[in-house]
Amino acid sequence: MRIAVPVDTSEGLRSRVSFLFGRAPYIAIVEKTEEGVKEVSVESNPYAQLPGGAGPALANLLRERGVSIVLASDVGPNAAATLASAGISWIPVPAGVTVEEALGFLTSQPQISPPAPPAYPFSSKEEEIRWLKERKKWIEKRLREIEEALSRS
Repeated sequence: MRIAVPVDTSEGLRSRVSFLFGRAPYIAIVEKTEEGVKEVSVESNPYAQLPGGAGPALANLLRERGVSIVLASDVGPNAAATLASAGISWIPVPAGVTVEEALGFLTSQPQISPPAPPAYPFSSKEEEIRWLKERKKWIEKRLREIEEALSRS
């Protein structure tokens, strides 16, 4: 299984998960088997400096690389929609943990995604507001999960 993790440094399994997805400086690609980690490569994110659309562009690159799971702190709505349409699961992990620690979330966390936005542009202001409220609830839930994880540390 191929797993992608947006990271801030190029230190292999010791790289720290970035707060960013599409604009993370590096992306770690982990090849994992039943026996454990087979290979880890960390490369510069070619879309980190893109003026717009960095998340969806990175999601498409990950699809081309055969990634099936992304471990990331957060993913924007357009990137989330691109990941979902590519069949790539996203598992939220806290920013700042190492890639090695993030891999532990493969079995301990459900694979979830934020509410996918409807087709853009929104067909009405009400539709946009409804989606923003759903996204807000999802973010609040994620914050509670992060606070609980921090209190256990």
